[in-house]
This record gives sequence, C-alpha cells and structure tokens, in this order.
Amino acid sequence: QEEEPDPSDLSVDHDYFQEQIWPRLARRVPAFQSLRVRGSWAGYYDYNTFDQNGVLGPHPQVENLFLAAGFSGHGLQHSPAAGRAVAELVLKGRYESLDLRRLGWGRLLDGQPLKEQGV
Repeated sequence: QEEEPDPSDLSVDHDYFQEQIWPRLARRVPAFQSLRVRGSWAGYYDYNTFDQNGVLGPHPQVENLFLAAGFSGHGLQHSPAAGRAVAELVLKGRYESLDLRRLGWGRLLDGQPLKEQGV
C-alpha cells in the first residue's frame, strides 16, 4: 500500500504501471504480454458510499424509473447481468434469470447495507 501512487496527484505514473501493474496483469492474463499501452488517464470514480454495491431496480417514489447505478469500478463486470435484470423488470415486471432484489432500493431505505467485502 505504501508503494501506491498519491491519490491526490492525478498525473499518470507510467513507471508504477509498467513496474507494478503490468507484470501482474500479464501473469493473470498472458495475452497482456503482447499488448502495449497506447494511452492513459488518471481520475476519480464515483461509487455508492452506502455499501459500495450497485442499486438496481425500480425507484420507490418515481413511477416508471428503473436504475442500474452505483456499481463503480466493477460496473463493467456486472453490466451484462444488470442490463438483463433491468430489461426483465421493464418487459416482464419481474426478475427471471437472476433474482437481484437484494440490490434494490429497499436496503437503502431500511438502512441495511449489503456490504461489499472486495472494496
């Protein structure tokens, strides 16, 4: 953790990426060994501060408003399932493939976080 870049400095640390991040990526996904960085950026991302999990489903007070938000850094990983879930809610009025009710608004309104242990 002490080797991580200063989060208040949004300049890209190319050396940190090449020396710390890239080797780990290449070990995990060997195809990365043959790829080269063509561009980069650094920035902050927003996330659900209540429990670091997405909020999915119909809004409790606004009729016909469905959300799939707050997934932050793992949004790309969850987007296929979240998209399918919202489509099922809109088209069928219920979840069919996966029951994702626990990601709904109820937990926020009830003050019952679904803690994300990976953050």
